[in-house]
Amino acid sequence: MLRATQIRPSVSPSHQTVQLSRLGSAAADELHILWPASTGTNNLVTDICSGASEFNAIILPLDAAFETRLDAARRFWRALNGRPPGPAYGALPKQTKTRHILNLRVHDGRREGATYREIAEVLLSREAIAPRDWRDHHLRHKVRAILRRADRLVAGGYRDLLFYPHSRSRKPDR
Repeated sequence: MLRATQIRPSVSPSHQTVQLSRLGSAAADELHILWPASTGTNNLVTDICSGASEFNAIILPLDAAFETRLDAARRFWRALNGRPPGPAYGALPKQTKTRHILNLRVHDGRREGATYREIAEVLLSREAIAPRDWRDHHLRHKVRAILRRADRLVAGGYRDLLFYPHSRSRKPDR
């Protein structure tokens, strides 16, 4: 949720004043505005006087959710200017998604009774691995490391993905 307000006019030539009517199909009352966006409906709370029809600033408190609000303000500004929203803050990078998918596929394979060598052959290797080579094969160690990560995810570590890029275990600064 973003908080919009009216501040005294700036001397900057790029300073914008936003008319509430400019928000188009936004549902608005005097203090609470919902505007549709590509990522869903966004909330904008205004503290402008009753009857005022414009604002020119967004308030961003310096709290634990600052980065999230900053991204919401950025997406709002881009939407006002007819630009695409850009990459979402907190979206998992593609490489991380791919790694988590592999972790869970390895976990599922092991849970279904596949051996480490079978998992390595199916998910990590382009060719079969001879039994005599398996004992010293580099994929043996990789499968074991992936299974350790998968076990942590399945044991509750997946919840950290819900808070990404924030960590649930990080203590707030005081």
